[in-house]
Amino acid sequence: MPTISKITVQKKAKQRYNIYVLDRQIERYSFSVDEDILINYNLRKGMELDEAAMKEIAEADEAKKTFHLAVHYLSFRMRSEKEMKEYLVKKEREESHISQAIQRLNSEGLIDDLAFSHAFVRSKVNQGFIGPTKLKQQLYEKGVAEKHIESALSEYDVEWEINRLQRWKDKQDRKSGIVKDSKQQQLKKWQTQLMTKGFSYEAISQLIRTFTDEKNNEEEREALAYQGEKLFRTYKKRYTEPFELKQKMIQALYRKGFSFDDCKAYVDEQMRGMSE
Repeated sequence: MPTISKITVQKKAKQRYNIYVLDRQIERYSFSVDEDILINYNLRKGMELDEAAMKEIAEADEAKKTFHLAVHYLSFRMRSEKEMKEYLVKKEREESHISQAIQRLNSEGLIDDLAFSHAFVRSKVNQGFIGPTKLKQQLYEKGVAEKHIESALSEYDVEWEINRLQRWKDKQDRKSGIVKDSKQQQLKKWQTQLMTKGFSYEAISQLIRTFTDEKNNEEEREALAYQGEKLFRTYKKRYTEPFELKQKMIQALYRKGFSFDDCKAYVDEQMRGMSE
């Protein structure tokens, strides 16, 4: 029966040990183990090891490697249980070892989907412009249970969304220069953008009502003039007959969200200027 003849520390991994055995008067390297496995199995020089014992030790060492991989993965940031399972599967670890590792991580509080979901939401909200709907979707994708998601999002209600959107709108107002879009077109752009960011229809509707009340006629005329000038530069080359040019201009501006009367008045004024 093989007997342990020598135990040495690995040079690049001080927590791992190489086990050499003497078998039929020939010393050879047999396997390596983690320090915990060395202690747990009381491996020592002169100890006899049959095939079953070595298989059991190797199995325990592989389970230990899986746990170490999991802990290393957690060193970068918190993970959901689903993320951890997917990572270990990708690393081609044994299913039984993965289950053992997950169970231990849970029991030691290293994996906690409730704590993870709260931390995830706080981080996302602090780092960027994102709404509850998108946060909920992202947590679902990470395998977090519904009850944990609801708990993590409990403080981010419609009132919070409205306040967040108002601050966002104030920032847009400070950045804006020339008014380029009709009120209707601007609202459509905002609605699409904010829905994509994960804000609720109720909160977006409240912002739109505020914007509708605030935007004045002067800004609408400014936007109409901006779009009209761009169109005239193109359409004058394309439509040389005045009546056709007028109709095409009115139609194009109307499609951009301006009222028909405003479009007609603007085009009439521009056409008179051209004929003078």
